[in-house]
Amino acid sequence: MAIRFDVESLPPGDRADAIRELSRSVNGRIEVHLPRDPAHLRVVADINTVGAVEVAGIDWNVAGLRRANAPVEEDMVPHVFLVLQETGVTRFSQGGKRGVIRAGDLTVIDNAKPYDISFDHAVSAVVVRVPTHVLGLRSSLLGQVAAARIGSERPLVAAAAAFFARLARQRAAVGDAEAAMLAQPCVDLIRAVATTSLDRDDLARGPLHHTLLQRVEEYVRLHLAESDLTAARIATEHHVSVRQLYLTLSRAGITLGDWIRTQRLEECRRELASPVHRSMTIEAIAHRWGFASAPHFSRVFKATYGVSPREWRSGQAAD
Repeated sequence: MAIRFDVESLPPGDRADAIRELSRSVNGRIEVHLPRDPAHLRVVADINTVGAVEVAGIDWNVAGLRRANAPVEEDMVPHVFLVLQETGVTRFSQGGKRGVIRAGDLTVIDNAKPYDISFDHAVSAVVVRVPTHVLGLRSSLLGQVAAARIGSERPLVAAAAAFFARLARQRAAVGDAEAAMLAQPCVDLIRAVATTSLDRDDLARGPLHHTLLQRVEEYVRLHLAESDLTAARIATEHHVSVRQLYLTLSRAGITLGDWIRTQRLEECRRELASPVHRSMTIEAIAHRWGFASAPHFSRVFKATYGVSPREWRSGQAAD
């Protein structure tokens, strides 16, 4: 899927809000600093999606972006950004580190943690976005590379920069067949670039199956409320066979169906006890967390906790 956003197509009075909405749809709750005169705003973004990876070519004169030290919103999926500077200068700050990148340089930003980004005048950049759980790198490792300059003098970095720049700047959407073939190589390339400065060749070259369990656990947590959370879907999203998925889980002592059901029951139990959800029916809460049948939900809830959902809710209200 290819999307083009050009702020010049909007009335000047609507441009600032549109830019803020675009930025927040990608980054969550952030501050966007803009030039004072909306007539001088320029933002053009071409966004292409390849599997779980989003590649955007951006030209803009936004002054800066800032994510405060605030909790991640419930509906925000943590992402890692790989930023390739094409023109201009960008200054980054995250995790106590500061970095400056110029044309040809790259850097990594973790959008779930506070950061400050400022731009020296207008800039052009390629921004590659991938869910953190798909990338499969620990938070501590991401903290080591965040906001650091990754120079294109390294052959691997130069190759990645050329690949993503070409993908970002093409106007045609990537077809389904091409996306299926490119999805995993894109993730592997991001992973290799992000770890190239750590002197950890095992991470840059290593197959993603070493982190499959971690990534599957995070994926299930993020999609727990969706009723079609099946083994086939999870396997497809992680580019493995269903057999490999079950084998990985079994080695960790996990039975997929039981594990998903237990987590869903815990979420239901929490919401049934919460005053915030007092106005929701038991059936609505059950359905919200992937239980299609209210009687089935009541049976498994009582079998697990020894009381019915109604008894549990009444008991919590009385406390």
